[in-house]
Formats: sequence, structure tokens, C-alpha cells
Amino acid sequence: MKKWTKVVMMTTALCLAANTALAADKYRVQELKLAKDASITPHGLNNNGDAVGGAGLSHGGDISIFLWQRGPTANQLQRSGGSDYGEGKSINDASQVVGSMNTRTAMRGFLWTQSNGVRDLGTLPGDNASAAFAVNNAGWIAGSSSGAGGMKAILWNPQLQPVDLGNVPGASDSQAFAVNDSNDVVGSSGSGDDVHAFLWSQGSGIRDLGTLAGDRSAQAFAINMNKQVVGISNGPSGGRAFLWTESSGMQNLGGFSGGNYSEATGINDAGQVVGSSSSGLGLRAFIWTAADGLRDLNTLIPSNSNLVLTGAVAINNNGQILAVGSRHHDLANDREANMDNDHHSGATRAYLLTPVK
Repeated sequence: MKKWTKVVMMTTALCLAANTALAADKYRVQELKLAKDASITPHGLNNNGDAVGGAGLSHGGDISIFLWQRGPTANQLQRSGGSDYGEGKSINDASQVVGSMNTRTAMRGFLWTQSNGVRDLGTLPGDNASAAFAVNNAGWIAGSSSGAGGMKAILWNPQLQPVDLGNVPGASDSQAFAVNDSNDVVGSSGSGDDVHAFLWSQGSGIRDLGTLAGDRSAQAFAINMNKQVVGISNGPSGGRAFLWTESSGMQNLGGFSGGNYSEATGINDAGQVVGSSSSGLGLRAFIWTAADGLRDLNTLIPSNSNLVLTGAVAINNNGQILAVGSRHHDLANDREANMDNDHHSGATRAYLLTPVK
């Protein structure tokens, strides 16, 4: 199974201008800075407002783990000896950080704590590589283990013993991307490009959530305590953000006009969903609620912020949102801001959006 890469994108200039004029400021914006200037890709956010991700050169290169904890600048955590790449993917409320870094032989999942530093999570027997994507507040870690036999979704318990979560029927590979505090796990499982979102629960095992109607593949990226699941479903018309619930199944959350791609990457226990959608202006961050539908986060922040938010990656139970973007001077005409750093917008930046009371 190939490694899937998350992508993001949102709206027309006319809609942006109209929405900006009508919307009041809903969020206060704070940039998560490093001591030295670098491109930052944020990934994880806890309920305390702490964030983790990767930081490096503005156009790639040496990547370090960053941890931001409500201070003036973020910390870059020490990688293991010989490693030139590491990214934090998730942080729980006890400030345990998980992610992946390379070793001299393969990529390995890690757990970082303030008291013990970085610890290699190891693999399933017979494998040589692993990845960690999420950690819940009890210390259970969701990720994958891989080797000659393929890739397997796994769940490490707090004693760091890995359990193989299996595959959906007919699949040969799987990955686990998120785990809630009830140890329910979501991810993707399939063979080649034929991939389905899954939900795994203790006692009932793995469950195929399928795809949106007419699509071939889907991935689940986040789950809340109500077992609401979000992710992306891919088909002939592009990628579509989805929300899955037990009562309604998989629902299309839509996207912004002018684009053919959207994905949902985070959901909190209140059912607020964040992600990204494409548009004629490029990638734009969104928030979705059942009451208001899809909204451009760029229209909900102060108009003098001088930045464009291209993606929202996580939302916590206090409504804070972890977003990625670029500094810019003209939101209506900026077609270059993108998450891949290949355009002229320069380094990507990480931002914490806090609701205005």
C-alpha cells in the first residue's frame, strides 16, 4: 500500500469578499513561532492549546519535531542520534507527544515525555518500520507497523505493547490515524488504490465504513467521543470531506465553489469539524457545523491579520483550532499560498485560533 499524503484546499474571490464583509471576527489568532525562522507544518492539538508538528527549511530539508506550549516560542525536541527527520503528530492533555522519525535503518514511531525524552515504539514482530499518528489521554497510541508482509494498523497500549488491528474484508494493508478516549480507532484499509475508511472498537473489532456513493477510496482521520468520524472520500469528481455517524452513515460535507477537493481532518466532542477545501484561490481552511454548514476560516478572523489560512488540522473541546497558512498581503488575489511550500508564498506558518468570547 502506498503512503497516502494528506492534501488540502477553498472559494471564489466574489464569495470571499462577500463573506468577509458579513462575518464578524470569531477567532483571535496567534502565530506559533520558533526561535529561528522556519517553515512549520502543524499536526496535533490538545485541550490545553498545546500543539505539535514538524519544522524545517522553508522549501524542505532538515525537519525537526516542534512542541508549542503557550510560550513566546516553540521548542524543537531532540531527535534520536543520526536522525535528520522527525515530526510530532499528536499530543494529549498530559503533554505526551507521538510521531515518527527516521533511524539509520527505517522510519519508527516514537513517544516523547518530559521525563524520559524520545522513546522508540518498535514494531510488530518481523517488521522493521512503524509510525505513530495519535495518542489519547490514557496513553493509547494509534499508528502502523510495516515490513515485508505489508502495512498493519496497530494500537499500542500504555505499556507500549502493540496490537494488530487487522484489515477490512478483502484488504491486505491498513493504517490507524486517530484514537479517542474510549480507545475507538479510525483509519484506512485496503489493497492498492481500493481503500476504505474503518472504525475499530474493543470487543467488536474492525468495521468497514466504506466510501461516499460512487467513490473508490476513503480515509478516516479523526474521531470524537460520540464515535463521529471525519475524513476524505475520493472518486471521479475529486476528494470530498465526509462525516460518518452511526445513525446517518457517511455524509458529504461539500466544498467551496471553484474547487473539486475537500477533506475533514479534525472533529471535537461538540461535532465541530475542521479541514480544507480547494477553490480558484487555492487551498483554504474551513470549519463546519450542523447549524452553519461550511465556512471559510479566513472570514472569521480579524481582517488585518495579514495572512491566508490554507488548512485547519485539528480542533479541541474548547473550540480552539490549529491551522496552517502563509503571511500575505492580498487575500482576494493571493493564488500562491499553498501547503507544499513550492509557491512564492514562502514558509508555511502555524496558527492557533481561539474563539472570541
